[in-house]
Amino acid sequence: MACCGLLVAVIAGCAAPEPRPLPERPDIPFGQGRIWQIDGEGIEPSYVFGTYHISDPRVLDIPAAVESAFVDSEIAAFEYDYGPDAEAFEADVEMVKLPEGTTLRSIVGNDTFGKLQFIMRSRDQRPRNDLKPWIFWDYLGGARAGFYTNDDESIRNQPVLDDWLQTRARDEGKTVVGLETQEEGFTKYDTIPLEIQAMLLRATVELYHSRRSGAPMVQSYLDGDLAMLHAFWHESLSWYEPQAAEKLDFRILRNRNRIMVERMLPLMAEGPTFVAVGAGHLSGEEGILRLLEVQGFTVTRLH
Repeated sequence: MACCGLLVAVIAGCAAPEPRPLPERPDIPFGQGRIWQIDGEGIEPSYVFGTYHISDPRVLDIPAAVESAFVDSEIAAFEYDYGPDAEAFEADVEMVKLPEGTTLRSIVGNDTFGKLQFIMRSRDQRPRNDLKPWIFWDYLGGARAGFYTNDDESIRNQPVLDDWLQTRARDEGKTVVGLETQEEGFTKYDTIPLEIQAMLLRATVELYHSRRSGAPMVQSYLDGDLAMLHAFWHESLSWYEPQAAEKLDFRILRNRNRIMVERMLPLMAEGPTFVAVGAGHLSGEEGILRLLEVQGFTVTRLH
């Protein structure tokens, strides 16, 4: 996202937690697979591929069905377009400052603010008292804070699958499209009401040292186990008060799923389209694949 540099500049990282048991795998629509073909009236045969936003060479070894769909498509659509011709958006500190007379401490409380100071002290940093709570929540893990993780620090500088595919698409002369703007990516967090932002940060700080880890998240993705990734997401939502969990689920998944479906269909009408978005957006009753299906399109798993 466009605000990543800003986040790195103002706050610190996080510590490794202890492993926990896996959640139960739910029975949900499209809970297994990585790529699907979309057919129907008014569109060209197109594809939806679930990506995984991580620097890990294992995810770059894409299945043959994904490679074939990518090669056959004229248009490549991603969550965001970071190419040279994309509409520029750069967040700055002024955009995430609290209203005049309001402080982070006054919003989240002395206890949470003190614990946040303690967490950041390990990196010789301290929280700015004039920034919105979501900034600190996002850097401490944000939407991924409650996820199990086994990320290897040694591979963090490897290409991310989405970026790798987007670069390939440009090099091969495909039309590259972002289904959302970079500004929309920033706004989905920045416009969360301050009281909800405070709930998110309080929970993340309180449970910071007991975050879940050690589960094979990357392997679940490689196995196409979208149902387990769905379970991880809902496990992380259980950290928060129901009001905050509902807002987060709506802002990050459900609302964006509908927006992306609305915007990908005109592309599919224009020509064969390869849609590559986070795998977490695909499964479930309100996932992208189900939303396409209820609109009358045929959704066929290829891998």
